[in-house]
Amino acid sequence: MKAPELEAASIVMLGSFNPAIFQPRWLGVQKLIRTEEAESAKITTIQSELADFSTEWFHLQVLQNRFQITSQDPRQYSPLRDLAAGSFAILPHTPVTALGLNRSFHFEMPSVESWHGIGNLLAPKDLWNPIIEEPGLRSLNIQGRRKDADGGVLHIKVEPSLRVAHGLFVEINEEFKAPSKDESDGARWASERLVEHWDAILRYSEEVAGYLLNLVNK
Repeated sequence: MKAPELEAASIVMLGSFNPAIFQPRWLGVQKLIRTEEAESAKITTIQSELADFSTEWFHLQVLQNRFQITSQDPRQYSPLRDLAAGSFAILPHTPVTALGLNRSFHFEMPSVESWHGIGNLLAPKDLWNPIIEEPGLRSLNIQGRRKDADGGVLHIKVEPSLRVAHGLFVEINEEFKAPSKDESDGARWASERLVEHWDAILRYSEEVAGYLLNLVNK
């Protein structure tokens, strides 16, 4: 796969959270991050409704109904998984209703022609010319499942990049729902899915991006 100009991976959980718990110092005390990382974290806010802070390799934001941890460094994607799974191993009774595993890329296309070529292939202009002038791909979202995988519902988004000139944005999201409405299951199921599927969705994301980039080179 061609190296992207920018990329990120994130883990998102929906449920019922206590944002005030998720402080850098708490993560340090629990040995989930190093003490020096906890001490140097850049805190935006820590309160009952919202926790928001960053370290050199991840950004954490926790609302009362949403947990999200993100890294833009591919070398840290495994530690990102371990940090999220480790947090909820300590807080196993936290109600979690959904889990999302995400990876996104911004690619600089080799030419303006190839940039337009992706849109022409995925959303042919001939279909739209009779009803709209100057049609162009703005956003495409495909839903399905990974082949030969016991995974969740998959979403593949393709858009023009807003951060790279004549660039392509590709986002892959795999969403899992809680297996039951029994809140006693807490976060255990989400941690299990995370550990089981994280590496696979990272590899699959590269396959998807590579496939899309190769379409204009055929």
